[in-house]
Amino acid sequence: MNRTEKEQFVSDLTKGVDGAQAIALMAFNKLTVEQMTLFRLGLRKQNVRVKVLKNTLAKRVFEKTPYKSVTEHLEGPTLLAYSDKDPVIAAKAIVEWLSKENFDLKLKTGAALGQMMSADQMKALSKLPGKNELFVGFLWALKSPPTKFLYALQDTPRKLGYALVALRDMKQKAS
Repeated sequence: MNRTEKEQFVSDLTKGVDGAQAIALMAFNKLTVEQMTLFRLGLRKQNVRVKVLKNTLAKRVFEKTPYKSVTEHLEGPTLLAYSDKDPVIAAKAIVEWLSKENFDLKLKTGAALGQMMSADQMKALSKLPGKNELFVGFLWALKSPPTKFLYALQDTPRKLGYALVALRDMKQKAS
């Protein structure tokens, strides 16, 4: 890379990391080209971008962002995954790939919603429901009481009807 390419890389990555809701730094050692391609494409479907970092350039990037403490984890071959969408979905996608067999990736550190996280905290974040799941649960909870109330209103006249039919049948048998 020449100087202008490096400056462009730092500028683009700084913009991406500044707007990120979640980031993850991973160590990788023995990934084949096919595995790396599958990894990138799989994460891209979840709106997560992946970059192989040159540590010296990454230090420049993170010095300009709220994630300055990430620089202490920039050793050896490093992958950066970041997303400007739902941080839980990003964490789920990353942790899912980390658990695959024959996939030599190790989560170093991460951050979500402006807060630094350890690898264990990122894994815990991946187990939470995402924004869409929370919205659905909330709407379901809002819908539930009125629905139960309407069933109760509907149930009382129905039971009265059954009682009247039973009373009529009883009177017909008696006469």
